[in-house]
Amino acid sequence: MQNNWKSAFKSGLLRTGAFFRRQQWKGFFTFLFFLLLAFVFWFLQTLQQDYEHQIDYPINYKNVPDEWALSESNPQTVSALLKEKGANLLYYLWNASSNTIEFSVSGLSQTSDSTLIITNRMLETEVSKRLFASASIISFEPREIELHYDLLSNRMSRVSPKVTITTKPGYQLSDSITVSPSEVRLYGSSKTLALLHEINTIQASLEEVSKTCELTVQLDLPAGVKSENETVSLFIPVEEFTEKTIQLPVLCPDIPESYILRMFPSNVEIKCYLPLSLFRELTEENLEVMIPFAEFEENQATGKVPVRLTRKPEWVTNPVVSPNELEFIIEHHD
Repeated sequence: MQNNWKSAFKSGLLRTGAFFRRQQWKGFFTFLFFLLLAFVFWFLQTLQQDYEHQIDYPINYKNVPDEWALSESNPQTVSALLKEKGANLLYYLWNASSNTIEFSVSGLSQTSDSTLIITNRMLETEVSKRLFASASIISFEPREIELHYDLLSNRMSRVSPKVTITTKPGYQLSDSITVSPSEVRLYGSSKTLALLHEINTIQASLEEVSKTCELTVQLDLPAGVKSENETVSLFIPVEEFTEKTIQLPVLCPDIPESYILRMFPSNVEIKCYLPLSLFRELTEENLEVMIPFAEFEENQATGKVPVRLTRKPEWVTNPVVSPNELEFIIEHHD
């Protein structure tokens, strides 16, 4: 069965080859070859002839002062009607979208309080830079550009970092994230700026961090708002953390003279998590457990009062007090 299939396939190939080797097919392919060759010569000759065609060049306005907002009605393209050889026109068309014409706003002449001028000569010069010597500019639109802008209100706003951080096991943030600059000047309409008491950064994410790092992030500017700073730097302090246990007395500084307060126990154990570099700096003087006498009075029915750490350095995280409540007796004497 398999041999029959192979034989049939081979026989079909032989018949197909014989068909295309016939004299009439040789003539047909020869005709196609010369037809294609003639088309190529015709096309090359056509590309050497002159044609008229319109090319659109994008405009980019740069160096715009922060306190200015360019009007959306300002022209975004220059349309040039050119007379040029066909081959060169194809090249212009291919590159027009990326061949942007740039004008520095800071160097333009002022015609009114809110209008600048880009002259006919300036436009023609910029278009000519993008053409070969064989090209002729028949016309272009616009002939000149009146560049309109509005003056913006401004205010200083605090920068709030938006960062998600995960650290490697045994490491933590050792302090708050520092933003530089911490405030930026914003420009926009007075109505919009009145609502912007702070400006966020775009959301950033760091994973498996095990050392202090610095990150540059963009500001999340609302539509119609500009800033002197498009980015800020975030200083993110990360250190290896360790554990330290300290015994502390429970303080009650406002016991009335006619009362005696007995606490069981009178000392508690504080388990602290802190940066390794600050291990030696943590002492009993940095911590405090204090309970006002009024809380003891409020809990006389149960004879138990909750215990909490009332003073600690900022760099101590997740302190655990043991025990978290203590028993007490209030005695009255004359």
